[in-house]
Amino acid sequence: MDKAFGWIGEIFQSLLKLIPWLVIVPATHGGVAFVRGFRVKEWKPGLHWYWPVVTTYKLMATVRQTQMIKSKTVMTKDMQTVIVGALVTYYVDDIVSALAKIADLPSDIMERSLEAILSEVSEGTLQSVQADRVAFNQALTERVGKSLNGYGVRVLQAQLTEFAPCTAFSVNGTAAVGNYALWTGF
Repeated sequence: MDKAFGWIGEIFQSLLKLIPWLVIVPATHGGVAFVRGFRVKEWKPGLHWYWPVVTTYKLMATVRQTQMIKSKTVMTKDMQTVIVGALVTYYVDDIVSALAKIADLPSDIMERSLEAILSEVSEGTLQSVQADRVAFNQALTERVGKSLNGYGVRVLQAQLTEFAPCTAFSVNGTAAVGNYALWTGF
């Protein structure tokens, strides 16, 4: 019976696209409307009308947010292998750049921040990073901010959450014993 009357629901949903709809953008968000697929229109917090037949939209939080940067190993200037993890705090200051020019902002923030963090750590020694962590975090914040320039975000703080000497080893390729392949877990 559902299949017999399912086409009525589809017709009704298609007809609803011809009527303008109201979208509420909360005070903590911003949005972008794509009118006819090519014109980008910024939506600030408030009420916005859009016509579903020719417009799509995206909303995103613009308030303070944090992104945990996964731990990685890197070698410092004094040839010490260390594990580094970080936390980046930011807010979105240009919603058009954040939504219309970047496909996945959180993963881009992780990627660009990780590159900046690993570069900053590799330019210092283990002692210099440990000696003045506040100054290092300020330099790290500046470097991460520069790497995210043009992404529509403003970096408030970048700080190390993990920093310790370690021993690193890598397993590359495939290993087998007799007819059995070994799973490395990597």
